[in-house]
Amino acid sequence: MCLYVDNLLVTDSSEADISEFKKEMMTKFDMADLGHIPYFLGIEFHRSSRGLLMHQRRYAEEILQRFEMENYNHAVTPAETRLKLSKDDEQNDVDPTQNIRLIGSLRYLCYIRQDHAYSTLE
Repeated sequence: MCLYVDNLLVTDSSEADISEFKKEMMTKFDMADLGHIPYFLGIEFHRSSRGLLMHQRRYAEEILQRFEMENYNHAVTPAETRLKLSKDDEQNDVDPTQNIRLIGSLRYLCYIRQDHAYSTLE
């Protein structure tokens, strides 16, 4: 049986515990230690005297750039509830593939950060 792990992120409040865990893992598996990583699976990590700050600013900006939305206006609150939308006959049809990609990106963003879920998907 072969086990392949592409990415593994280890966190703990004790550097000694992390070091011990990595040594044990390296005796059993062929792996490389990349040290402190600033970006992992769409999450940025910033160390400060107060601890570790995690955010997804870069991933959110990548979504906006990928779907050419970086110059759109932001809204503090989501659209009003029960708003009825209508299609403008002069507008082009939406590309379903692009729409699925956008929804998938937003779902990943919301899955990682629950506080984004309300304003993005409401």
